[in-house]
Amino acid sequence: MLETFIEYFEGYFNNQTQAFTNPHGFAFIELTHKKVGDNIFHVKQNYLHETQPYRDAIIKVFELNDKILLKNYQPGEELTYMNGCDILFDWDGTEFHGKNMCNECYIHRGGRDTYLVTESFLGNGYYKVIDKGMDVTTNEHVWGSFNGFFEFDRK
Repeated sequence: MLETFIEYFEGYFNNQTQAFTNPHGFAFIELTHKKVGDNIFHVKQNYLHETQPYRDAIIKVFELNDKILLKNYQPGEELTYMNGCDILFDWDGTEFHGKNMCNECYIHRGGRDTYLVTESFLGNGYYKVIDKGMDVTTNEHVWGSFNGFFEFDRK
């Protein structure tokens, strides 16, 4: 199962088809999952028109009790574990379905304290992801997709 996850996860993805079909609903985004060690990936996400990624992380992938666990780290001289930002994936025989495990992945964005709610589906050649930033006090959806899942294809 771990080998299948890594095979599906590694590579370059974008949502060009979705962005061109619905440009008002979805920005054109690129994802790069570059393997940098045993089950370790440097992950970058950026809008096509920007050179700097809005997400730059190191992800370590583990198999745990018939599930796949992703642990997130901030890169730097030393990796900094991003507490509360783990994602757990189940395998249904065709694709992996992932969700964060709690509402404690805190991100300060747009002058507000938020927590991340994420859900994804990873299959052979595709990755569907929805990330939502929720206000820690009001639980209001303040950033991320308001139009459903981003649909990325491996290129």
